[in-house]
Amino acid sequence: MKRAWLYARRSNDDDVTLESIENQLNIAREYCEKHGYKVAGESFDNHVTGMHFNREGIIQLTAMVEEGLLDAVIVKDLSRLGRHRTQTALFIDFLREYGVAVISATENLDTMKEEDDLLIGVRGVMNDYYAKDLANKIRAGYRQKQKAGLVIKPPFGYWKDKNTGMILLHPEASVTVRMIFSWYETDCGLKEIARRLNKLRRKTPGQIEDERCGKSGENYLWTNTTVKKILENECYTGLLLNHQTEIKNGKKTAVSEEKYIRHEGYFPVIIEREEWELVQGILRQIVRTAYGNKAVHRYAGLLFCGDCGNRFLPIVRHTQKKSRVEYICKSYQSYGREYCESHRIREEYLDNEVRQQAQKVYNRWLKELERTKMAMRLWELKRPKIKARVEELHRDVERLEEEIEEILMERMQG
Repeated sequence: MKRAWLYARRSNDDDVTLESIENQLNIAREYCEKHGYKVAGESFDNHVTGMHFNREGIIQLTAMVEEGLLDAVIVKDLSRLGRHRTQTALFIDFLREYGVAVISATENLDTMKEEDDLLIGVRGVMNDYYAKDLANKIRAGYRQKQKAGLVIKPPFGYWKDKNTGMILLHPEASVTVRMIFSWYETDCGLKEIARRLNKLRRKTPGQIEDERCGKSGENYLWTNTTVKKILENECYTGLLLNHQTEIKNGKKTAVSEEKYIRHEGYFPVIIEREEWELVQGILRQIVRTAYGNKAVHRYAGLLFCGDCGNRFLPIVRHTQKKSRVEYICKSYQSYGREYCESHRIREEYLDNEVRQQAQKVYNRWLKELERTKMAMRLWELKRPKIKARVEELHRDVERLEEEIEEILMERMQG
């Protein structure tokens, strides 16, 4: 009895009932019962596009094929296997190399039958066109919504009323945004702002989002990066920017600013335009200063705290005579002793440890080299005797071959 693997796939745009995973597998099972196939296993991919083959269900199927455990793959129709014409054809060829047929239960197609090749090619073109046409329609509809001012998830500081669709100020988050801008304008750095927010227990964007979704978590912390993103976000002046990125060939790419879709006065204003521009000027000045620092620390990114697991940051300490580099726990440096201890280590100590370990490795290498040289010397001493012994054995072999030949000749003549 031939062994068959059942495969099903459903993408987000498929009909929930007709293209359900269970319905597809039932059709494949009925086909196996009717045509005498033994079901060796099954796999599926739910809510996954057919425009690529990097899918869990396909990976399971491929593993079975490579082990030589299958004779056929049963699908409801060929579009379930894939919609990308070229990739689907290549995958079918891969299966053919292992003697595995792809059978479409509802289309009555078998990839191992030459008479079905034309229909399979036509189906591949149709499936590929359907996927690309659908993608274009979705993209065009989404772009139209962007032009109309689509907001799926409002930025930190706002919330969307599901009943009216209006964007309103979040009573707590909007106050936090004003605090961040106010502190930054008074020469308070990003790290200090993050410390103050953590000390005041102000809710982070992640915490507010989790609460909105009914989730709970721990260790919500403000970071320099989060503070900076809020300072750079132009939405707080009331501006909605859409179409900042595009997806081409499955990859997200940035769009030039002249192609942005701008909606002035869309959000309730939290920060006035003049104030936002002032903050951007300060940020640009700091960025230029940071990029001018060309120092590279050799252990950066290699050290981690044994308590909290966070990275160690390189810090340059300046004294009257000289400067030195230390590495300190990022949690302690950013949030204080409340979150971790002041673990630190000097760079010269690390240099010394590395030097000692390197010396140990070098010494072991020297010993191995000396042992190798000793073995070579012993070999050179034994070499003449071994060579003489090998030549003697060769002579014995030749002598025995001659004796065997003489015996054979005598028997043939006798």
